[in-house]
Amino acid sequence: MFNQFLKSVICFCLFLSFFAIAADNKIEDYEIKGISGELENNVALYLKPLVGEKPTRSLRRYAKSQVEDSLKALGYYSSNVTIDFNKEHELVATIERGSATRIETLNISVNGEAKHDPLIQQVIESLELKQGDILNHGMYSAAYKKIESVLLEHGYFDAKWPARKFEVSLKKHSAIITFTIESGVRYRFGDVLITNQSPAEKYIRSLAPFEMGEHYKASKIADYNLDLSSTPYFTSVRVYADISARKNSQVPIKVDVLHKPANSYEIGGGFNTELGPKVRFKWSKPWITEQGHYLESNLNIAKKQQDISMAYTIPVNNPNDDLWRLSAGYKLEDELADNIYSEILTAQLQRQWLTEQKWIRTAFIRREQETYRIGDGLERTTEMLLPGVSYARKQSKGGTTPYSGEQWSISAEFGLDSVLSSTNIVRVQLQHAWLRTYLNKHLVFLKANLGAMLVDDINNVPYSLRFYAGGDQSVRGFAYQSISPENDNGDRIGGKYLIATTAEYNYQFAKNWRAALFVDGGTATNDFSEQFEIGAGFGFRYLTPIGPIRIDHAWGLTKESKSTRLSITIGPEI
Repeated sequence: MFNQFLKSVICFCLFLSFFAIAADNKIEDYEIKGISGELENNVALYLKPLVGEKPTRSLRRYAKSQVEDSLKALGYYSSNVTIDFNKEHELVATIERGSATRIETLNISVNGEAKHDPLIQQVIESLELKQGDILNHGMYSAAYKKIESVLLEHGYFDAKWPARKFEVSLKKHSAIITFTIESGVRYRFGDVLITNQSPAEKYIRSLAPFEMGEHYKASKIADYNLDLSSTPYFTSVRVYADISARKNSQVPIKVDVLHKPANSYEIGGGFNTELGPKVRFKWSKPWITEQGHYLESNLNIAKKQQDISMAYTIPVNNPNDDLWRLSAGYKLEDELADNIYSEILTAQLQRQWLTEQKWIRTAFIRREQETYRIGDGLERTTEMLLPGVSYARKQSKGGTTPYSGEQWSISAEFGLDSVLSSTNIVRVQLQHAWLRTYLNKHLVFLKANLGAMLVDDINNVPYSLRFYAGGDQSVRGFAYQSISPENDNGDRIGGKYLIATTAEYNYQFAKNWRAALFVDGGTATNDFSEQFEIGAGFGFRYLTPIGPIRIDHAWGLTKESKSTRLSITIGPEI
C-alpha cells in the first residue's frame, strides 16, 4: 500500500516538474509544413506574434484557430490543422489545406444615377473579383472599398448598400458574393462660399476649376486647393465640399483662407559645393493694390556669388499663370569659375500666361549690362536688349520627393547690334527631365540640356550668355564650368553650342535612403572639335520633407587627372 502511494507521489511530482519546465519555456520560432507561397505567408502573419509566448494548451488551441482563420481568408474553409511544440522550442503547424472555395456567383447590381454612369461601370468591370476565382477576403473588402471610394469621389453622397455579403457553402466549396448599391443622385458643384472676408475674392473665384452645376469630382477640389496655395496671398488654404449642407442635387464648396501679413520675411541658408555656405533673405508684400499687385525681393549671399532681385507682379486673371511682371536685379560672380569675374545689371518686362496645352508661355524683353573679365584678359562691358519667348511645363507626382514626373523648358531670344546690343545674336535652349519609379524601389532619372547660338564671334557675346558645362547640375566629376573651349592662353571662353546629358538609377534600400549610380556626358563647343566629356559615379539620397539631400562622388572619366569630386545638393530632381 505504501509503495503504491509512493509511486503516485513520485509520478505527481514528475508531472509538476515537467509542467513547470514547460511553463518556463518560451516559443523561439515557428515552422509551417504542408503549404507554400501566399498561403504560407498569410499563416506566418498569424503565427509570428506568438513567438515569445509560453507553449500551453490554450495557446495550442488559439494557434490552431488563428491558422484556420488565415486559411479561410484566402478561400480554404476545409483545412486540417495540427499544432505541436518541438524540442527546439518551435511551434510547428502541419496543414492540409483541403479544397479551395471558389466564387460561384458574383452579383453586383447598381440602382440610381450611377447605373448609367460609364465611370462606375468601368470600375466594377475592373474589379479583381471574378466568377470562378478562389474566394479571397482581402479582395472582397478591397472591391467594396474601391466602389465606395469612387462613388464618394464622384459625388454620390447618398449612396447606400442594402446588401453587401458573401455566403459560403462548405459542402459545395463555393461562395456567392452580393453587392447591391443604391447610389442616389450624383451631386453637382454648388456655389463657392468664402468663409471669411478676403480682398482676393475675385481670384479665389476665378481659380475654381469647375462651374456651378457641373458634376462633382473630388480631384477638382484638390486642384483648386493647390492652385490657391500657390498664389502669393495666403499662408494656409482649405477647400472642401460641405456635404452636410447639400440640397437640390448640389453641394456647396467652402473655402477657408488665412492671409499673409502685409509684409513677410524669410531667412534661410544652405551649402553648395560650388558656392560654399550661402545665406538667403526674402521680403514679400503680398497685397499692394485692390487688384492684387504684389512685390517680392530676394537677396542671396555666398563667398563667390551675390545677387539681389526685385519683382513687381500685376495679375490679369490668374495670379499664378496670367500676369505681367517687371523685375530688376544685380549679380556678382568672382572666381566662381576659375579666373572669371562677372557683374550684371538686369531689367526685364514679361507677360506670362497658360496655354490650352498647360504650357507656361512667357514673352519678355530683357535689358542687360555686363562687365566681365576672363583670365588675364581685359575687362569688357557689353550691353544687350534681348526680346524672347519661353515655354515651360512641369508635371510631377510625389510633392518634394517626386516618384514620377516630366519637365520641359524651351527658350529663344535674340539681339541686334543696331538696336542697343553689342552683337547680333540668336540664342535657343532646350531642357528636358524625365523621372519614373518602378516596383516602388527602382527610380530612373534622365536629363538633357541642349543649347545653340547664332553669332559671328563668341568673343563679342557677354560671358553670362555663353555655354559652359561641368558642375553639380551638369557633368559631375568636372568642376563648375570647366568644360569649355579655350583660347591661346588656356582661358575657358565658353562656346556657341551645348550638350549635357544625365542617366541615373536609384535603388531605395531603406525608408528614407536611396543608393544612386549615374553617368553624365557633355560638351560646350564652338565647332565640335572638343572632346565629349564623361563623368560617372555613385551617391546616396536622404529623403527629407524639403526634398532629397543628394550626396554624389564622381569621377571625370575623360579627364587627364582622373581626380574625383564630392558634391552635395538639396532638392528634388525635377
